[in-house]
Amino acid sequence: MIIRIPATGCLAALAAAQLVGCATPPVTQPEVEPPHTAQLVVDLEGRFAAASREKGARAAFLEFLAGDAVVLQPGPVWGRAAWEVADELAGTLDWAPDWAELAGDETLGFATGPWLLTPTEGARVEGRYLTVWRKGAGGWAVVFDGGFGRRAAETAKNPAPQARLGVARCEPGSRASPGELQLRDLALSGSVDTPHGARVSAQLGPAAVLFHPRAVEGHRDRAAQQAALDALAVTTQLWPMGSAVAASGDLGYTYGLSAPAADAKADASYAHIWCRVGGEWTLLLGLRTALPG
Repeated sequence: MIIRIPATGCLAALAAAQLVGCATPPVTQPEVEPPHTAQLVVDLEGRFAAASREKGARAAFLEFLAGDAVVLQPGPVWGRAAWEVADELAGTLDWAPDWAELAGDETLGFATGPWLLTPTEGARVEGRYLTVWRKGAGGWAVVFDGGFGRRAAETAKNPAPQARLGVARCEPGSRASPGELQLRDLALSGSVDTPHGARVSAQLGPAAVLFHPRAVEGHRDRAAQQAALDALAVTTQLWPMGSAVAASGDLGYTYGLSAPAADAKADASYAHIWCRVGGEWTLLLGLRTALPG
């Protein structure tokens, strides 16, 4: 809103003080842009990370995880059960989002960004995380969390990036069933004739980013994305295990396991963020986490 403050009345000023040339020019206040709705997700992340710094990571996750939350450790497991039996991290885990999106109905959103673990002893570890938030009857809670890490550079600092908000411009549509997105994951499984990388590349949206270990910064341009996909086996399979879609039909996520071939054991877990653009579901974000052995 623009607020204009009128000039004071000249005749009244002359009568009171015999002043001349008293008119003051109007003062125009600059327009202030309202915060983007995805700032809500950034604020949630801020509270979550603050709890980790102040109370420890275990207490923070148990405070913010939904009862049905899934986390990658590194394979998909029930989040609360995993953190209930986990030892407290010997150090400080901190993070901050550099990208956040919120569905049109404002009941589902995600954030991704860098994290940093500063242990009481030993080398620091940095990484990339993806957190999906859901609004339910009890308020907002984390329903999915995953990521990967690498040894931090000596110059690594606590994460404090400027978050990109709403860059995906996902479009509302008819609500899809969660199974529809899982079928899309299955369709990304590769074969000798149609490699996995080619199938994924064809589904990438205009704002897509891939996060494959150890690229904490992400693969953001098409050349880097293609190189990351070409590093995977052409017969890479995706085995979806769960998903959810916003009622507004514009944003959803999937997660599961990945194997280099149909007859091979899983060697990674994955998570996808799907965004409707131009009436079609496109892949907005892809994250992979390597499994041990």
